[in-house]
Amino acid sequence: MQHVPAEPANAAGAALQSAPTTASHALTGLPTLGVSLRAHGSVWLATAALFAYYVATMARDLSLYDSGELTLAAVQLGLGHPPGQPLHALLGFALSHLPAMPHLLGAGLASALPGALTLVPASSLGQTLAGPGARPSTLRAIPWCIAGVALHASLWEPATRVEVYALATFFAVWACARLAEPTAVQHSVASDGERAVLQAGIALGLCACVNPMIALCTGLALAPAIVARMAAGQLRTRALALAVAGGVLGLLPYVYLPLVVQRHDVMLWGAPRDAGSVWRYLSLRDYAHNQQITAAQWLSHGLAWLQWATTNWLLPVLGLGLAGHLSLGRRSTLGRSAYLLLSTLLVAAVSFNVVWNLDVPDYNGYVASALWLAAAGAAAFCAEAFDAGRRGAAMLLALCLLLASFAATPNVFARTRCRDHLARRLAEQVLHEAPRDALVIAEGDLFAGAFFYLQEEEHQRPDVSVLVYGLASSSWHWERIAQLHPQLSPFALRGPGGKSGRVQRWLHANAQRAVLLERFELAQELGLRACVGGLYLRTGTACADEPRAAQPIAAKLLGSQLALLGEGSPSAAGAIADVAYFVGESLWRAGAPRLAFVTLLAGVPNDMLPKAAAKPAPIELEMLPTLTTELPRWQRGAALGDPARNLFLAASMLAASAGPAAAVPYLRAAADAQLPEAVQAFETQH
Repeated sequence: MQHVPAEPANAAGAALQSAPTTASHALTGLPTLGVSLRAHGSVWLATAALFAYYVATMARDLSLYDSGELTLAAVQLGLGHPPGQPLHALLGFALSHLPAMPHLLGAGLASALPGALTLVPASSLGQTLAGPGARPSTLRAIPWCIAGVALHASLWEPATRVEVYALATFFAVWACARLAEPTAVQHSVASDGERAVLQAGIALGLCACVNPMIALCTGLALAPAIVARMAAGQLRTRALALAVAGGVLGLLPYVYLPLVVQRHDVMLWGAPRDAGSVWRYLSLRDYAHNQQITAAQWLSHGLAWLQWATTNWLLPVLGLGLAGHLSLGRRSTLGRSAYLLLSTLLVAAVSFNVVWNLDVPDYNGYVASALWLAAAGAAAFCAEAFDAGRRGAAMLLALCLLLASFAATPNVFARTRCRDHLARRLAEQVLHEAPRDALVIAEGDLFAGAFFYLQEEEHQRPDVSVLVYGLASSSWHWERIAQLHPQLSPFALRGPGGKSGRVQRWLHANAQRAVLLERFELAQELGLRACVGGLYLRTGTACADEPRAAQPIAAKLLGSQLALLGEGSPSAAGAIADVAYFVGESLWRAGAPRLAFVTLLAGVPNDMLPKAAAKPAPIELEMLPTLTTELPRWQRGAALGDPARNLFLAASMLAASAGPAAAVPYLRAAADAQLPEAVQAFETQH
């Protein structure tokens, strides 16, 4: 690794390479967030523009999966899922309780604000790579070039919903930018370098208070640069100890954990109040089953991610970023390898999961810090070409970066996340359908967080008790249900039958209450007779209202949401297809095939539906026997739903009722979407 000479050629070079001085602060009047920064005005103008775009397009309501739970933890000052996100909860609480600030909007700003502010350390890194001799006009262009990359869907996505990744990414990129700064004055090399190492350690400790995996990967990627500087005599041997000490100091927000668990008026995931439960919570024991993966699977996942990156227009960013770091890394004390090492570690981390689906939006958040470093390297690479007189090539490369951001799905003009109320609409519909004092059992975690927020923070339907079946093995979940609904009859948590046995004892103790649940198979597992409901099935005494309930409620809700959001809000279309599929299957199994068919197709985008297909006669579908057989184990994985599955199941219904000819258009549509089962069936028929 090559290093910049300890003493610059002249005073101007020293000023450019060193951290901003008091004089430069007075000149610009703008902060630097603690990193070396030139062309301050351009950096902050680009940051403001990016922040405005993120705010304009971000979610203003509850989102799917963990967002509802994280929002509740922030607004209440509670505790989210392991290993906890204390810094995110504290920031979310502060922003969501600003005067006149709606709670949900403030919680969303805990992603949008650090997401946009990451442009500052990324610009610092880009300017460092561009070198002390870069022209002022080029330095002003670097933050705008990086901001163009930040419009890419993979960086926009984690910054526009309530999640932890944007905040963790800010601290990771800041640590990289701080360590990348060359030292200006020879006699203070050691002290300045050690200060930078300590500060980077603190930043990574703060990063770990949001997402430990991102912090760990970043620390491992930066360690070789620190060791190399120690070997070159630029740092004393205590530098690594300072990095560790800084990391420990940055972990101070975790003091929040023993303080918050003393509360009993908020949701405390895991309720870690004793040594055993604290260790289980912090060591991620609940997720150990998802890490049992072979080396071959791990490698195949990583290769699949690279293929996904190609189809999602990330290769121009990654490739130009790599070119920038390899060719210009000598100007940075990080050297040439830090970016490549960080990218490899982050992709390896997300690939180390048994459950692997490339449409999981969280993967974007995990690799975001590497993408920001790629943007900085790419911008510096373009700047170097421009200053070297290759202006046409520089403009072409910058245009490629911008086109990649505009071409990635959803593109900048088609993003509908600001209109996304799907999680709320689904949860509110179930609560609306529930009879007085009903018991609701949600099998998946798709919008479980929305149930938590609506009931605990907005106090919707406090008479309804919601159990998330996936958490039925967790005593803390039962304790929270009992706290919220003291009128429920007690029952024995410990007993035979495992998770389903525990739920059965709960239902038996409260047998006078109506029960709604998500899927037909769950009703069978619990020994309940299920009948047609709305979005959820009814069981027991709730089935007395079956004739009135047999309406296309779910189909209308899902169809309207799909028409509103389309592909512009990542995960929404997949979630709609998923809910439509399982509601449709459950309705068919419950003896309502016509409603099942309509619901299945409500989850399919219009451009996928067969254009020339004749609508089946209702009488034909009504005569279809109830589904009792097992459905295929789908060869193509999906994090949420796959509308091609809906088409395939609809084709199966038509083949069994109106005949094979009626099923052909739907089967062809599923085959056109490359669903393996549909392709095989269509080829067999033709």
